[in-house]
Amino acid sequence: MKTAIKTMMIGVAACAFAAPAFAYTISGTIPPGHRPVVIPLHRPIKPGFMKLSLTAPPKNAGVPYALDFCIGPAANPCGLPTDRVFTVDKGQTRIESVDAAIFQTNVFVVGQGTRIALPYVVKVDY
Repeated sequence: MKTAIKTMMIGVAACAFAAPAFAYTISGTIPPGHRPVVIPLHRPIKPGFMKLSLTAPPKNAGVPYALDFCIGPAANPCGLPTDRVFTVDKGQTRIESVDAAIFQTNVFVVGQGTRIALPYVVKVDY
């Protein structure tokens, strides 16, 4: 019995020293209209790949809607052919993997085109 307890304690100690995963959630509201909102990613951004869980929570907007999450230059983050655009329909979640290096020269924004404010949720996981 003592051996089993010692083995379990060694396992717990090993797990405690394992590198912890780092994740955080950003949520907000996009005002009506077509102007995108910058999503404030936590800085410094760690190198490597980031898993982005992009959610368009259900909201009665009076019309079907989708949120456009974009990665591109600050001057025009959703308008160039080289920009990364992820469209998420109402009530849906989309998971994307991106290289964190993309944020050295680009911004992350979300936009919508309805006449009411809409919520968004982004979970960032390394």
